Amino acid sequence: MLKPLVLDATPIIYLCKTGLSYIFSEFPEEKLTVTKVIEQVVTNGKKLGAPDAFVAEDIIKQSIIKIKEPKNTEFITLLSHLPDLHSGEIEVLALAKDLGGIAVIDESIAREVARIYGIESHGTAYLLLRLFYRGKLTRKQIKDAVNQMISAGWRMTSEDYARLMKELEI
Repeated sequence: MLKPLVLDATPIIYLCKTGLSYIFSEFPEEKLTVTKVIEQVVTNGKKLGAPDAFVAEDIIKQSIIKIKEPKNTEFITLLSHLPDLHSGEIEVLALAKDLGGIAVIDESIAREVARIYGIESHGTAYLLLRLFYRGKLTRKQIKDAVNQMISAGWRMTSEDYARLMKELEI
């Protein structure tokens, strides 16, 4: 059985910003997020006039990404004491833990917390690489997408960027 992908705001925002929102449909797993992420991506994004917010809203309306809430309130309370985690990240981690899913989250602190609590986590680049290995995206498409995302404000360490380019053999 495939583990569900539990998406944080960053992968949704930046894949929509770069015209790659269609890739969410390419994954056979269930794609989930939480209400707090939708508030950040869609509600706040639309208030700011961000075009990607409307794309993300459409993906949600089509049920490509579904909304589900975590059940483990004790775990949410525990994580809420960590000062560097946002409420959306906390709930994404909690839902991934509830479901035995994969938290798709780019923030390094959230990924470190995931590691500590035994939650599988990966970033946006993981989604791109999975599609590369399945022949759905080319090396050039990924390089262009990553560079566009960085230009739009997405953060990736130089070490991670170098690892990704080496993985793609660019």
